[in-house]
Amino acid sequence: MKILAFGEVLLRLTVPEHLMLTQTDELRMSTVGTGVNLLSSLTHFGYRTRLLSRLPDNALGQRAAGELRRYGIQDDYVTFGGQHMGAYFVEFGYGSRPERVTYQDRLSSAFCQQPPDDQEIAAALVGCQFVHICGITLSLTAPVRQAALRLAQQAHANGQRVCFDFNYRQQLNTGVAHETLKARYQEILPYVDIVFGSKRDLTALLDYPDDEDRTQSASRESEAALYEQFVRDYHIDYFAGSYRYQIGQQKWFAGFSYQHQQLVVGKARPLMILDRIGSGDAFASGIITGLIERWSLQKTTDFAIATAVLAQATVNDAPEFTKEMVLADMASDGQLELIR
Repeated sequence: MKILAFGEVLLRLTVPEHLMLTQTDELRMSTVGTGVNLLSSLTHFGYRTRLLSRLPDNALGQRAAGELRRYGIQDDYVTFGGQHMGAYFVEFGYGSRPERVTYQDRLSSAFCQQPPDDQEIAAALVGCQFVHICGITLSLTAPVRQAALRLAQQAHANGQRVCFDFNYRQQLNTGVAHETLKARYQEILPYVDIVFGSKRDLTALLDYPDDEDRTQSASRESEAALYEQFVRDYHIDYFAGSYRYQIGQQKWFAGFSYQHQQLVVGKARPLMILDRIGSGDAFASGIITGLIERWSLQKTTDFAIATAVLAQATVNDAPEFTKEMVLADMASDGQLELIR
């Protein structure tokens, strides 16, 4: 099984020791990005992975490519050109102080300025069964949006399963009209089989009606009806998403899957957050794993939740857990203290 992901490779600069950016002159550098995070997780679950992207033609780009190989991601379809790589700074939260992300200019990156052409897309698709496209690509430059759409169309025509993550980012859409952004998503969704998102993506972004004033059981029925309408409208096979909530001082992470008129809510897991960035990518990798292995909706959703919870208990966006580690965590209900 081989999975292709299309997306930007980013440089993450992490402030150490829970300091604020204004307090430090040291940073820890790592290579991340939605596609990178997802593929790193799937590689460690035992699958072959491939990234379609572009890096700057300099030492920084070569370093990033080397880290992709360390993750086990095939970089044959990562090209080089330009001089800039998108980056962001991470400050860990502590207590009531939340984790904070500060982006540098992503739109000037090598990936945003010159995404893959049709020949590169066709070559990268060969031999892949799953193709993942991040919704962030719809908020970047026009060439990137066009490449994402062409990739989805070609993979769909080939009969390959296309995964799409809404992954909406307000910071990347300042000044973009709601109807413009909505139209971008509506254009690509007909070529997608598996979607990662949330109720809010459907109601706030795609303008599906929202009904909040219901009991819990009625709300579950209302959500199932909403998801059914969405998957019917765009001929989608599978819709899944994660969410978090808090009871008292305890934070919880949960998720759902919807397929064939069946809504499954996974077992919520308590959170001890070391680094929450990349949790959605980890959740998506768990769902894709369940689809590959043909697990039940329940096991797939529970596995995805466990993967995301473990990812938030480690530093960096790209998970490096094996499938066996996640299954052991599930079997112990998160109480495993020693791996031998």
